[in-house]
Amino acid sequence: MKNGKPKRTRRDADGLFPDLQQSDAHSASRPDNPFGEETARTSARRERDEASLWKDNLVTLPAAIELPPGYESVSHVRESMERAWRMKWVRESGNEVVAEFPEGWAAIRPASGAVELRDASGVVRAVYGWAGDAEVRLLPRYRVESQENSSSGLGSLLVRDRENGQILERSSTWSAQTGTNHPDWARLSAWLDKQYPLHRDPLRLWTDCEANRS
Repeated sequence: MKNGKPKRTRRDADGLFPDLQQSDAHSASRPDNPFGEETARTSARRERDEASLWKDNLVTLPAAIELPPGYESVSHVRESMERAWRMKWVRESGNEVVAEFPEGWAAIRPASGAVELRDASGVVRAVYGWAGDAEVRLLPRYRVESQENSSSGLGSLLVRDRENGQILERSSTWSAQTGTNHPDWARLSAWLDKQYPLHRDPLRLWTDCEANRS
């Protein structure tokens, strides 16, 4: 009688679940998925993709922001960033704030220098340091930049459209004086003011910023 019980129990189970297949050791150790293997693969892929997207789009920034011309407060800048960049402020803790940016944006920390916040096309839109009192500095689309000649040691100036890398104007002289001390600094600054009166606002004139304002 004792020897018959296991057999009856197995037969009873087979009768209750006639479709249950256990043809080998592998299937016996791994129960069949009643929803199908494709469902399991799809669910796992979706969870992995969502986790990657969430992690990639979150960036930790200093809570402080260097106020651009025309902005009254950090709150004013943050509101304008939300509208111009279509980003969201997630949470703030101490000297840091976490923000969610559009797909493709990322914070890149080079071997040396400031951290670069880059948009989906790789253009640097802001920079910041890692110190406790660091500030986020937003960068404009148009800017007067210095250019050095490594062989002569002299410097020149140029006006660059940072969205596409195009050089719009150049200085006519090379000088040992650089930056604001360069002889052509005043001329190029005046040219930029005339051509793009809003160029000092880092949240204007960019294609995405203007599109998001409308």
